[in-house]
Amino acid sequence: MQKTITTFFIDLDGTVYDRNNGMMEAMTERIALYVEKVLHVPHAQVPSLMEHYYQTYGSSLRGLQQDFVFDPKDYLAFVHDLDLDAYLKPDPVLRESLISISTPKWIFTNSDRNHALRVLDKLEITDCFEGILDVWTMEYVSKPHPWVYHHALEMAGDPDPWQCVFIDDSARNLKPAAHIGFSTIWVGEGALPFGAHLSMSHLHNLPAAFELIEKDFILPDIFTPLPQLQPFTY
Repeated sequence: MQKTITTFFIDLDGTVYDRNNGMMEAMTERIALYVEKVLHVPHAQVPSLMEHYYQTYGSSLRGLQQDFVFDPKDYLAFVHDLDLDAYLKPDPVLRESLISISTPKWIFTNSDRNHALRVLDKLEITDCFEGILDVWTMEYVSKPHPWVYHHALEMAGDPDPWQCVFIDDSARNLKPAAHIGFSTIWVGEGALPFGAHLSMSHLHNLPAAFELIEKDFILPDIFTPLPQLQPFTY
């Protein structure tokens, strides 16, 4: 089955850079520190609370907003206050891979724009993307809530989802996109997770995956009920 891809939606953390470089763990530690020191949650309760929020709402931020009063901008600035030089450096190979595909690409992240720009600038790939669809764009709602995928399409000019590719290192974020009609690519190694049509070990392999999707794509049978997520309010 041949198809023409018109738009890529690409996750940021753990997808445009190696998820094993330690940066995601550092951000998780800073989330825990904020919850304990700023929101005064007892240390022993923090891990289970963060896991509950992640499983229920898709992110700690969205969950914390249900139970605490705080400034989300301060929270995100605190969580992302890292020395990126310790984790990232310019990636000319990735840049060449992205530039080789003229199809428009958007960063689609649960993080905020400032963090995304810092990461992209450090990798020297900022100009490879049309724009950034972040936590502010999504009004604090996080992947994998189905609404954010529809909103991402709207913000990107309403492309047909069947002609779009969504790429993420989190398998749970791929399922809603696949149900909407996106072609989905998991960035990871091992058995292909449910919700992913293809996998690749690094985003550097995007040109090969792109060719496979456009020329030889066969849609696997992945249509089963979505996990239940808590409704959101504005």
